[in-house]
Amino acid sequence: MNHLTMRILLITGSFPPMRCGVGDYTACLAKALGKRKDTRVGVLSDEAAGLAHPEDNIEIFPIIRGWTILDAVRIFQKLRDWRPDVVHIQFHTQGYGRHILPRLLPSMLWLLKVPVIQTWHECFYRQLGRGLPALPNLMIPGSVIVVMPNYRDMMHPWYRWIARRKQLSFIPNVSSIPKVQLTERERAVIRAKYAPGTDHLIAFFGFASPGKGIEAICDIADPKVSSLVLICDLTSADPTHKTFHMYHKQLLDRVNAKPWIGRATVTGFLPPDEVGRILAASDAAVFPFRDGGGIWNTSTKAATLQGTFVLVTGLEQHGYDPEENIYCALPGDLADMRRALSLYMGRRNDAGLGNTDWGSVAEAHFRHYSGVLNQGTTSNVGN
Repeated sequence: MNHLTMRILLITGSFPPMRCGVGDYTACLAKALGKRKDTRVGVLSDEAAGLAHPEDNIEIFPIIRGWTILDAVRIFQKLRDWRPDVVHIQFHTQGYGRHILPRLLPSMLWLLKVPVIQTWHECFYRQLGRGLPALPNLMIPGSVIVVMPNYRDMMHPWYRWIARRKQLSFIPNVSSIPKVQLTERERAVIRAKYAPGTDHLIAFFGFASPGKGIEAICDIADPKVSSLVLICDLTSADPTHKTFHMYHKQLLDRVNAKPWIGRATVTGFLPPDEVGRILAASDAAVFPFRDGGGIWNTSTKAATLQGTFVLVTGLEQHGYDPEENIYCALPGDLADMRRALSLYMGRRNDAGLGNTDWGSVAEAHFRHYSGVLNQGTTSNVGN
């Protein structure tokens, strides 16, 4: 490594304008790393990934065409040409789909003695069966960054034993949605659009996958006094992902039927500023994740940042935190969630305690990269 400049290659299945929370996270991380004078940052992603603005100081390599074996050849050619000091793979993203290459890529790079780091954005190893496709990522030596606290405690005992010597480094994520300050008039305009004729506006924001448990919001909220705004894409006409296709159709059927018809809005994909405005105007943001999400989740942090009350499910804590303005319920406990929504909906904490400092996240990553490289692992890419 050049002692003045670290060359960092981020690999992600999705990157803006592709729609994916992990892709947005990667873009924010890349831009923050690119602002440093001691780094050179590249992002290798799908051919649908956009080009960076010159001021972002990052290079985009949109060379992936489906995560096939031919893409593996393209990846290794880019590694040889660009010669990164460290390769950092984001796992899992929507762009990877069910393809096997992303699950094998860390092992392949490790065999080539490339310094490889993974970030795990979910706990893939809670259940024995669900973790099997990602088992190669767990078994190889090397460093892993996690965005969930107490990650090891969440793992199935068998996977925890496999990973007993693996270093898991917790680097908290932050919101990719900016903090928005609304005037009372601006708030009233948004509420008139999404909650006409009702007292309360309840929001959900994030990717609409079955694990998010979005349908539970219809059982938690009261349509007599509340309106729902689902800030997500529900593209039931898209049959490419059968599971998502069926789930999206079920959600659309639910919000377009009594008692929610006329009381629910699905916005589709929105730019970050508009997401922040709707969350800031809402009385509550509800995230009833089926397996628990907790306050670490980026959607949760996006709502907390706006000062809005957040109701989320989690396994690590329970009850109301007035400082964060968050109530954490156990997954599936709809009665508790109804009580919490009734008690705390409308409370605000406009101090905006959510962390928005991507510079500190970039600094933590840079220290992590430096630690991996100082362990003496050298890359033979391009040699």
